[in-house]
Amino acid sequence: MLPNILDVAQKYDLQFQSKSFGKKESLAKCPFCKEDAGKRRKFYLSLNTEEQLYKCWYCKKAGGVLDFEVQLSGKPYQEIKQNYFGTCRQSLHPAYRLTPYQLERIGWKEYKRNDFRQFQMHKRQILNDWKQYTHEKLALHYAIFLCIAHLENQQKRQQELLVWLIYKCWHATIPNMYNRIQDEYLKGQEQGPKKWAVEGTILGRLAWGTCLETIDFDMDTLFVNIVFLQYLRKTEHKKGHVPITEGVPIGG
Repeated sequence: MLPNILDVAQKYDLQFQSKSFGKKESLAKCPFCKEDAGKRRKFYLSLNTEEQLYKCWYCKKAGGVLDFEVQLSGKPYQEIKQNYFGTCRQSLHPAYRLTPYQLERIGWKEYKRNDFRQFQMHKRQILNDWKQYTHEKLALHYAIFLCIAHLENQQKRQQELLVWLIYKCWHATIPNMYNRIQDEYLKGQEQGPKKWAVEGTILGRLAWGTCLETIDFDMDTLFVNIVFLQYLRKTEHKKGHVPITEGVPIGG
């Protein structure tokens, strides 16, 4: 059974509208956008006490009670889930272990919520979709990492971009993404590269070469080129065309 969303809200000291407290729709001040903080009669956060759902009518943030506590606490989804339901001893298909945030990225979140039977029937496809998504994101961010590492005479910009990339990876839905990228970059040549690292290297080289060809020596459009080239390669792959697999050496 899901935890009571009112109990969770009280646990984190949310401010309620007294006349609606305990009803099917209980109202409270939104702790996310805080747009109603200085408005005495405004309570933008709606808590559905029957279905254990929340929604802010101002910032549109919404979800289930477990997600609600994740957002309030800052803890990982699996940790919150385990606190209420414990560790499942039964071996589960990996698709069932994907969090709502991960399922949302690949378009399967609503399936699990609205038609679990269909979700079960498509679990293999769901897992494949997640693996493909993970591959693409790792390749993209590895390309960005490589390009940052090879920027010359831009030490301040290089440091700022690296901090930005680390932050972006830490808040991604792919576990340990930055560590995986860094470990791949630092490992010895005797170990074969991951497929996503190979693709990321190609993307980085092509993007770097595009900057040089367009006389963008400051590399201002470098990251835009990476994103566009990945989209282009993905489109060409779907059409069955063979994409370009070479580029100038990064830093060359």
